[in-house]
Amino acid sequence: MKEKIVLSSFEYKRNINRNEKSKLAQYITQHIIAPNETIFLGAGTTVSYVGEEIAKCCANYSLKIWTNNIGLINTLLTKYERFFTFNFVGIVSGEFSSKNMSIINLTLPVSEIPKIIIGSPAISSKGMSADNISTQHQVDSLIKRTNEIIIVADGSKIGKTETYLTRSSRMIRIDIKKGRRYLLITTKPQETQELFEKEISKLQNLGINVKIL
Repeated sequence: MKEKIVLSSFEYKRNINRNEKSKLAQYITQHIIAPNETIFLGAGTTVSYVGEEIAKCCANYSLKIWTNNIGLINTLLTKYERFFTFNFVGIVSGEFSSKNMSIINLTLPVSEIPKIIIGSPAISSKGMSADNISTQHQVDSLIKRTNEIIIVADGSKIGKTETYLTRSSRMIRIDIKKGRRYLLITTKPQETQELFEKEISKLQNLGINVKIL
């Protein structure tokens, strides 16, 4: 019963702004993912859309995917078993969190990951933020191992802030100076467009590349 409740909560969140999340996922498969890549897919429902779209469109890409997204793994196992035939999918070790169906306090089996794709419940000129501190540790651990950070977040999350900064604007500037590349892929919101445009301009001033769908 508890597993059903956890999955139902995850599915409920998946259905919020589902059209925007689908757009983001389709853009990733059409413009970001290439055959024979090694990538990390982070936690959250937006990234689960990305993973599902990859399974639909990139089944023969010979990808190597690491993830802590248990919601995504559940979807792949139940709907896209064929994807495992031609692609490697590895689940990182750590502690299971029912809050967002993911592994936290994770231990990565590799020292470098060329490309990571992560979501963020809130992103503003202050940086990325979340409502739990475990996400902060997770993001820091991932960014240390990569030079390419792709953030997928629909437009409703732009300009928002949560309790814990997962990557401050100061750290983002330092990352970029060290040669790390940030790309934010987002959608234009129907409301709060003025705030959205101001925040996007500030994020670009930090050095983040932005693609608005």
